[in-house]
Amino acid sequence: MITAIVNRDLKLALRSGGAWLHGLFFFAVFIALSAIAMGGSLNVMRPFAPALIWLAVIFSAMLSFPAIFLEDYQDGNLAQLKLSGVSLMRVAIAKSISFALLSIAPLLLSIPFASLVFDIPQKTILAISLSLIIATPALTIYGVLTSAILAGRRGGFLIVLITTPFLIPLLIFGLGVVTAFQESGVGALEIRALIGLSLISIAVGIPAASAALNANLE
Repeated sequence: MITAIVNRDLKLALRSGGAWLHGLFFFAVFIALSAIAMGGSLNVMRPFAPALIWLAVIFSAMLSFPAIFLEDYQDGNLAQLKLSGVSLMRVAIAKSISFALLSIAPLLLSIPFASLVFDIPQKTILAISLSLIIATPALTIYGVLTSAILAGRRGGFLIVLITTPFLIPLLIFGLGVVTAFQESGVGALEIRALIGLSLISIAVGIPAASAALNANLE
């Protein structure tokens, strides 16, 4: 069932006319405007590049959070899945995979190109990419949990209100990984801490998303 839901989401996304690329477009605009706002000086921009890229990924992902369950809730698909006996936890897992593939993966693939704007060293690019790859499960699960809580609603400010307490530690440790990896390699304590955050998000977030979906479908 998980595979079937993921395949369905991928097919619908490909037929949507590129709506799934809105987050990628926002990512590019954020990076471009940040460079312009900082005067275009590489010496000024380079120290802030990891933080700006991290923020661009977070904001771009947040833009897509409400849509994870919105259409399935509105067209009754979620209710049909529940009535047919499909575990809502499996639905949450499937939606997490779909969101990671459709929304997060394109952003990760764009990091090297975004890094060209700031002219940062290859090792820094690798460190930023590694930190975001490790954080992808947490960023994905928080999106799924938020969408499950707001199922049937577009969210607006509530998205920021719900996700900010989760995303701030992720941002802090993620930027810590960027620095630590360049100094200590893959054995850095910050890397293990970020892995821990992602594992905790999976262990807690999936059951919580399932419970939120069940409450919204009652």
